[in-house]
Amino acid sequence: MIRSVIFNTVIIKIAADFPLENPCLQTCSNSDITATTLQTCIDKCLPNGHCCGNRLNGECPASSNQLLSCANGCEIAFYRSTVDQCKQDCQAGNVQECFYSHPNIAKDFNKCGSCSNNFNNCTSWPTLDACSEGCDLAATIPEFYQYVEVPPGSCDQDNIPRFLFGGQSNMEGKPEDALPNSFIELIRIVNKKKEKKKVKRQLRKLLIQAKASEKQTTSNEASLIYKMRKYLKKKKMYNDHPTSSCSFTNPDQSDELDCERPISSTACGANHDQYGPEFMFGHVFPKLNSPLKGQAIGIAKIAVGGTEIYSRWMKDNKDNSDNYWNALVDTIEGAKGSLEAFVWFQGENDSFKDWNKENYLPNLTKFVADVRQEIVNESIKNESIKFQSPADVPVIIVECGRWIWGIDTAVIEAQRAFVAADSNAVLVPTGAGDEIKEQLTKMYHYDIAAQLIIGKRIAEAMAQILNDNENV
Repeated sequence: MIRSVIFNTVIIKIAADFPLENPCLQTCSNSDITATTLQTCIDKCLPNGHCCGNRLNGECPASSNQLLSCANGCEIAFYRSTVDQCKQDCQAGNVQECFYSHPNIAKDFNKCGSCSNNFNNCTSWPTLDACSEGCDLAATIPEFYQYVEVPPGSCDQDNIPRFLFGGQSNMEGKPEDALPNSFIELIRIVNKKKEKKKVKRQLRKLLIQAKASEKQTTSNEASLIYKMRKYLKKKKMYNDHPTSSCSFTNPDQSDELDCERPISSTACGANHDQYGPEFMFGHVFPKLNSPLKGQAIGIAKIAVGGTEIYSRWMKDNKDNSDNYWNALVDTIEGAKGSLEAFVWFQGENDSFKDWNKENYLPNLTKFVADVRQEIVNESIKNESIKFQSPADVPVIIVECGRWIWGIDTAVIEAQRAFVAADSNAVLVPTGAGDEIKEQLTKMYHYDIAAQLIIGKRIAEAMAQILNDNENV
């Protein structure tokens, strides 16, 4: 295992076994475990000497020893069809890593966190077989082991238009890094029936608490969020989207494509407990005037934090073990010819090395051309001829933001130059530049408000470019 620290974030590298034989974006199971169902199994763990109850960490006296608990085994059991499968997953999770990502569970287990106050009386660590015991105990409860898995090689997916989103950590979406547990509060404030000044004041009071916040950028974000309030209704923000779906494949963590689930604030962000630009895009785009207005849509997202475009993403290096081109192609093929456009949100890591900076424009140009070609190839293969040539594939480049602007502008200038030279590409601004009233956060991971704002801007840019192409 290779560890590298990027932007104060630990990225764990694993070798992904791409390409896949028959990639497809399958629909996720709509059956989720309830707290009551999980508790029935946890109640059986307790008499066996396990300190269960914490959904993420399970039993632990203060913090985890990086073993899965009996409670974790119970939850895994709900998402498998046999006890053997459950125990195999327990064995795979009992390794010295902080997170365990289960293929059928949206939210990862964090094995490095602390127990809540409810478990201060717990004095025992999880044992090596604690998780497997949870698998056995769950077998005595009828609600468990009813999960229906999609047969290998099948590809029964919805026939909807999709958008390919790719990039690094801000495409993953990590707004909680800047201001933890703030999403519900922001939505609550926006929905208050108070005069404009009071709502904006409360938004500023919330956002000023974020890391790297500044008075002017906080004011800018509060004003922009207030203008978006028609999209930020509580019911829509707190619940699954009725028609827009997303998948998030991180080839550093899995060698399989993610399945598609309804868009929510915790559906397709980093570790499946946050959100990226796909969240607001999915809420806004279907409402805008475009050839796809009112339609159900899907977002196929593939992103890995702390990555450089040439070494990690480009086709030229596809045979390297830490390159993700094959995974990107699998995502394109998995969409089965349904892709309408490509959105790319990356470049921060290329801003620190001279060669990367000097060559970002030709690298981006070559990379986008190769992605467009793959999208066209897949469209032809599936007889859904959307494009006459690769140049017909719309591309949106999300500009690097203020954090990089303050360090080096070369990549941002290259992004702007690429869009200026490409008649079928649009640049989405993120506050880079010296115009104070346009600036957003300078935090390296965009805060909660900035991610919502950027997602809306991508939706507006997408509607613009699709309308332009429709009128040609």
